[in-house]
Amino acid sequence: MSRVLLAIFLILFTTPRAFTLSSEEFAKPPRLVVVLVIDQFRSDYLTRFEKKFLPAGTAKNPGGFRFLMKESAYFPFAEYDSFQNMTCPGHATIATGSRPVHFGFSTNAWYDDQTQKTSDCTEDSVYGQSPHFLRTTTFGDELRLISPLSKVFSVALKARAAIMLGGHRANLALWLKDGQITTSDFYQKGKVPDWVTRLNEELKKQTNTSEADLVGSVRDTQLTFRMATKILETERLGRGADPDVLLISLSSHDLLGHARGPNHRDMMDLTLAEDKALAQFLKFLTKHMDGLSGVTIAVTGDHGIPPAEEELRSTGPAAGDLDMNSILAQANRKLDEKFGAPGKSPWILAAEGFHIHLNHPLMHAKKISPADVENEIRQVLLRSEGVADVFTRSDAEARRFPPGFLGEQVKNSYVADKDGDVLIIPRPFISAKGPHVVNHITGYSYDRSVPLLIFGPHIKPGVYSGAKVIDLAPTLSFMLRTIPPATCEGKVRQEIFK
Repeated sequence: MSRVLLAIFLILFTTPRAFTLSSEEFAKPPRLVVVLVIDQFRSDYLTRFEKKFLPAGTAKNPGGFRFLMKESAYFPFAEYDSFQNMTCPGHATIATGSRPVHFGFSTNAWYDDQTQKTSDCTEDSVYGQSPHFLRTTTFGDELRLISPLSKVFSVALKARAAIMLGGHRANLALWLKDGQITTSDFYQKGKVPDWVTRLNEELKKQTNTSEADLVGSVRDTQLTFRMATKILETERLGRGADPDVLLISLSSHDLLGHARGPNHRDMMDLTLAEDKALAQFLKFLTKHMDGLSGVTIAVTGDHGIPPAEEELRSTGPAAGDLDMNSILAQANRKLDEKFGAPGKSPWILAAEGFHIHLNHPLMHAKKISPADVENEIRQVLLRSEGVADVFTRSDAEARRFPPGFLGEQVKNSYVADKDGDVLIIPRPFISAKGPHVVNHITGYSYDRSVPLLIFGPHIKPGVYSGAKVIDLAPTLSFMLRTIPPATCEGKVRQEIFK
């Protein structure tokens, strides 16, 4: 083949295809956008259980997952590119299209060096709970900025899920606390609609079951969808002249997953129950909207989960938990030997989620460089089985990152005013000891891979590859004809449009 022919071949078959919407199509944004996030939903839940799902059905009588897998642009293995994948940053990523370094936090909670207490990602001294720590806008915020009559509502069991999806300008975010649906003073001065009051009266009468068992998880999945349908019904979402947004997070999947692990029979049964609940919701949505022609639906997860440790003991790489108490004790002894006894206040003030926070006033008083203390701890950690690498605040300041994808993840995630002075990078399948059977706390494939499905009137159904979760918000923004969120880093998935 001549060089000219080869060049033509490469241009024709390697250049991304352009897509075109007519001006009339672009002028008609969806009347309703529904985003469903399933907490701790690994990519392979859809591929493994597909044959057990309800039939796909039709647009007039839709099924559950199989309907969306057939009729959507389906990315089976979309990815996060953050170092630690958890609920709060995961939901923030979905709504903002940006990474932790830009939206302001990398974990669910962090040690506050000023207050010397742990701070939750939705904690707010004025309102109780709010998106106070979210430093950017969501795609729903941007819609409300240019279209004040548009409505944005979010529901979940977890406050951090509902709040981060709803963003700064949601009309209302609802979640469950002590068995009751609630909100905070940030939204409508804490006032909930009448239907919430009536539903709470029902909840008081029900028999309590654990959220970490199958019965309780199925019940709470049904409750979350019931909340969503009540909002559609009472607020008449999608029935006005301006686009509306409904954001739903199924928190119960995460609660059961931590207790069972992803390969337990209960997780399959819960996913099948979610399939049925989703089908019922889609049928209600079809009736509410007189069809789905004006509806865009997105489904994804906020993070994945590794296999349970017991499943990896006989085969595969080593798995287990880091004994942080033992590691910290070794580090403190090393620091005592090197720099002398610290007195009343320890060298290490806190360690949470692989983040180690040092005593800066003590180092200042002793005129010791923080970098020297960090390096002593680094030497202890690198001798510990299960530690792949160590990253420090001094590394961040010097822009020294670990090699490969882990370094890119740390670069995307390290937030200097919240994260630790020393950050442990564990080996695959290594976690920190805690109350759960299984935990997600890394950037490895099992924690970062989730499905992504986008359904809508101008979407070309099919199976696609290459998406990142940060691509969802700008794609929805494009469809809503709004500017993407302020720190959005994703791109419009142009290949999915007809």
